This record gives sequence, C-alpha cells and structure tokens, in this order.
Amino acid sequence: MRINAGLLSAELLKVRKRWLVYILLAVLIGGAAVQIWLLGYVSWRTDDVEYRADALRSFVLPYALPALLETGQSWGSVIVGILISSAVATEYSWGTVRQAVLRGQTRAEYLTVKLLGLTLISTAMLLLTLAAGILFSLMATSIAGLPITFDAPGGPNAFEAIIMVLRTGYCILPYALMAFCLTVVGRSTALGVAGTLMFVFGEAIIMGILLGIGGVWADIAAFLPAHNVNAIMAANRIGYFNSPAMRDIGLSASELPDPWVAALLIGVYCVGLLALAYAVFQKRDMTAGAGAS
Repeated sequence: MRINAGLLSAELLKVRKRWLVYILLAVLIGGAAVQIWLLGYVSWRTDDVEYRADALRSFVLPYALPALLETGQSWGSVIVGILISSAVATEYSWGTVRQAVLRGQTRAEYLTVKLLGLTLISTAMLLLTLAAGILFSLMATSIAGLPITFDAPGGPNAFEAIIMVLRTGYCILPYALMAFCLTVVGRSTALGVAGTLMFVFGEAIIMGILLGIGGVWADIAAFLPAHNVNAIMAANRIGYFNSPAMRDIGLSASELPDPWVAALLIGVYCVGLLALAYAVFQKRDMTAGAGAS
C-alpha cells in the first residue's frame, strides 16, 4: 500500500499541535532528570558507602545508558500509550474518521497514516528524552569531577549503543500497539489508557505470581510480553545492573528466554494486535456516532 506524503504531513502537523505531546515530553524529560540527578548524583553524594556504587552507575556513562533505556522502555510504554489512545479516540469525537473515509481515503490507508504519524512523533519524543538524559549524565559527571568516557569494561561501542536503542524501541512496540488496538476497537481514550495501564502494571504482578508458583505456571509466564521484553532488555545491561523498570522482577539472563525467541514472540503479539485493529476498523459502521470518552 502506497502512503500519501501529503496525508502523512497533515497527520504529523495535526499531532504536533496537540498540547498533550509537549506535556508528555516534559514528563519524560522530567523522569530522566530525576533518574540522573536525584537517584544518581544526589544519592551518590549522600548515601552510605555501600550504596554509592549503585548510585554512581545511575548517572555516569556508559552505565547510565542502559539505566536510561530501561526506564525509557518501562515508562515510555505508558506515555506512548496515553498519546496514541488520546490521538486515535479524538478522531472519533471530532468526526474526522468518517469524513476521511467518505472523501475517498481507504480505511487501511487512513489507519496506516495515523499509526505511522504517531510512530514518528513518539520516536522523536523518546529520542529527545534519551538525548536529554545523556546531557544530564554528562553534566552530573562533570560536576562530580569524574572522567567523561564511554570506555569501560564490557561497555558498548557506538554501533552497539545504537543496537541498544533499537532493542528498547522494539520492546515499546507491543504496549504501544495494545493502546492502538484497544482505542480503535473501543473508540475510547479511557479504554485505551486504562487498558494499557492495567496491562503494564498487572502483567508484572501476574508474571511474578506464576513464576513464584513454578511448574507449568512458570511455563505460561514465559509467553507473557513482559517476560520476553525482560529477555531482550537484559542484552543491554553492562555488568551488574539494578533495573528500575516496573516489569523487572530480578531474574538473571540465564533465567530468561533466548533474546531471539523473545523477539519473535513479541513480533507475533504485535502482528496480532495490528491485525485485530485493522479487521475491526474495516468492518466498522462509520454512520454510527461514537464519541471518545
């Protein structure tokens, strides 16, 4: 399917004008600041000697990079879900979905342009947040009088750092598409946001319970997205690492699935969510009024 560049430009302009984008971006950058300055630098200055090593790794590169990416994947999934749910559901309340279809734009094209526009905006938000986090890290390291270097035992080179970022973006996808699917199906901001939040927080609780029971229940936990996200994100870690992510329950890499298998399973989830959203949207009666709530 060919994407109309004019429609995509219009979608990007429409999303950029939403005040919610800038509020959510501020929240993300604020979270990066808290991690680097409060949980990192301030803790390093004030904590007991036994805890200072953990705090140091929270704000000094290259160790701060996986910490920022872990937080970005965990909370970024929630933030992106909120943005997607709001943007998609608002189109129903404004009546622009029906107008676009009546004017000759195919349903698949409309949904694809919407999804692609939101993907580009979300990617820009997350990359800006990462850039701000790295800048905060450099500032904190300089103030602490420590050497600014990316050269550390087991540390990534430039190519590996890019792969780390790509892994993180891939691990945000299932939660972003969950919000997209729920909102397309339910035509409601509340459903998209609440469903995504319940999935993000509830999944970690359920996974912990299943793994705690063990046996066949632990095997079931291996099919949950969070368990496979943990497996992929574990590849980003440099040595000892205390993950700040909500989904992480302290499993070592040896207790997690193979990253390639995990990536395949997450891909299956993403394809399934997309297929459901497109199938429902193709059959939807556009003459029926439905407001976003």
